Amino acid sequence: MANQKTILFLEDEVELLNTLSMLLRDQGYNIIPVTSGEDALKLIRQTVPDLIIADIKLPGMDGFDFFREVRTMKECQKVPFVYVTAYNNLKAAVTAKKEGAAEYITKPFDFEYFVTRIKTLAPL
Repeated sequence: MANQKTILFLEDEVELLNTLSMLLRDQGYNIIPVTSGEDALKLIRQTVPDLIIADIKLPGMDGFDFFREVRTMKECQKVPFVYVTAYNNLKAAVTAKKEGAAEYITKPFDFEYFVTRIKTLAPL
């Protein structure tokens, strides 16, 4: 598909990562699933995605540190970034948005809402 968009999806809960990756693939997206921030940074250096989705609570580098590192990469400064997290904290959400995150979605969430937000940020 010429118009296919690539999404890098960083989530350490493998079952959730696989489920949401499959859901997004069914919508026509190319998904790069990854379970650690360090691995995600290596992959981004090889292929700049059209959208990045990341959890906040991760082993090693957390989602906020990952976001800040991504934003230091010139080619990734404008890539929309979505947090998907169980960290339901208004202060964290405000910080995320102030730092430039496009969206902050708390778990559990409605799949239809999730897909709608992704399609808005990375239209096919």
